Amino acid sequence: MSLPLTFATITPKTKHTATVIFAHGLGDSGLEFSNNKEMRTIASQLPHIKWVFPNAPERSITAWKGATGRRSSTRGWLDVLHDPLIYLSEDDDIQEYDEGIMQSVKHLDAFIQSEIDSGISQGRIVLGGFGQGGAISLIAGLGGSQWRGGSDTQDGWKLGGVICLGGWLPMRDKFKKRLSMHACTIPVFWGHGVQNESVTWDLSWESANFIGDRLEVRYGHYTKVGEPGVSFMSYGVATLLAESEMEDLRLFLKKVFPLEG
Repeated sequence: MSLPLTFATITPKTKHTATVIFAHGLGDSGLEFSNNKEMRTIASQLPHIKWVFPNAPERSITAWKGATGRRSSTRGWLDVLHDPLIYLSEDDDIQEYDEGIMQSVKHLDAFIQSEIDSGISQGRIVLGGFGQGGAISLIAGLGGSQWRGGSDTQDGWKLGGVICLGGWLPMRDKFKKRLSMHACTIPVFWGHGVQNESVTWDLSWESANFIGDRLEVRYGHYTKVGEPGVSFMSYGVATLLAESEMEDLRLFLKKVFPLEG
C-alpha cells in the first residue's frame, strides 16, 4: 500500500518477525532518530525487529506565532497551544486541535496496516515515540474508533505494545472516553527524564496517573515491565534517551517480542 508520509528504516539483520514504528518529537525527523546511536544499539541487540521512523507533516504551531526566533511551522504530530507546555481541559473542545490529532492517528494507522499487509501480526507491532511522538502513539495505540472517524480499524488495534518517551497525554478527557476495548491488554512503556523542561515530569506523571482508573499504572515496577498496563519509569536526565532508559526499553521489547515469533 502507498504510505502517506516519508520515513526512514533500520532493517532487521535476521528474519523479520516484529516491527517498531517510532514517531519523532516536535521539529525532529525520522532520519535523525534512525541514525541515533542508542537506537542503533538497541536495533543491533534485537536483530529480528524492523524499525520504521515516519516523518510528521509540516504544521502550523499556534504557540509559536509571533514568537521571536521561532518558525511558525515545523514537523509535528499535533499543534502546540501553549508554551511552556501545559494541559487545559478546555483545549479538548477545540475542533481544529482534535481534527489535527485524528489526522495523525490515521497516518500512523497506515504504517501499522502496511506491516500487517506484509505478514506481521498486530501483536508483533509496537507503536511508540518521543515527545509529541509519544503523545500521538498513546492515542493511536490505545484509542478506539472515535479517534479515526469511522475508519476500517473499528475499535482500535491490539498491538504488542506502546512506547511513550518524554511524552504526555493531550486531550485527557476525550482520551479516556475514546479508549479502545483492547487498551487494558496492551503493555505500555512510559519513560520520562526528571529534568525534562520541554515536557515536565509533573505533566507526564499527571497524564499517566489520570488514566489510572481505566488502565493499571505502575510506577517504577521493573519486574512488571512488558506486562499489560502502564509501566511509568523515571530517569535522571533532561530529555533524550538515557542509557538506563534504553536498557529498560530493550528489556521491554524482548518481553513483548520473544524471538520465537
